[in-house]
Amino acid sequence: KWNSIVTKIIGEKVVSESSDGSEVDAIDFDQEKAYVTGIQLSNVETGEETVLPTSAVFVAIGHTPATSFLKGIVEFDEEHQGYIKTIGRSTKTSVPGIFAAGDVSDATYRQAVTSAGSGAAAALDAERWLSEEGLGNEQAEFEAELLAELMADGMEKDDSVGYNIYDDAGGRIEGLRESARVEL
Repeated sequence: KWNSIVTKIIGEKVVSESSDGSEVDAIDFDQEKAYVTGIQLSNVETGEETVLPTSAVFVAIGHTPATSFLKGIVEFDEEHQGYIKTIGRSTKTSVPGIFAAGDVSDATYRQAVTSAGSGAAAALDAERWLSEEGLGNEQAEFEAELLAELMADGMEKDDSVGYNIYDDAGGRIEGLRESARVEL
């Protein structure tokens, strides 16, 4: 029902029976089993209380993004209050180096799964921006140095063919196919 909030989830407990067939009175509320039978709604405009029968409840934590700390710093979407405006289909904002993703920039879907994808896009945009600014990727540089060091250590052996990972695993494994073909 529109303009209503859930004030109570209504349910019934699953009655447990003891081994002799009688009902169990002592209930461990951490272990109590119950099922949903309905919800109590309160209309925010009229205050009217109603009960809606239902067998499931999905809880959302709200639709207003917590972006007030960025007011005066980045541009906001004029059509959707509180949402950060992004440039085109990217996660770039009006300020270079600040990216917006998920619930703070998506006024349409507002779902965790789309936010996760948007977050991945923001990470890629941020990584690209850092690279363009010459700030580099310390992790990749560290990994490259470590790999070079490991390869140098491995080359101390008289090995003209280079590094073979199968040697570290106990030698080359014969008779196993590295690919399989599936016929439909």
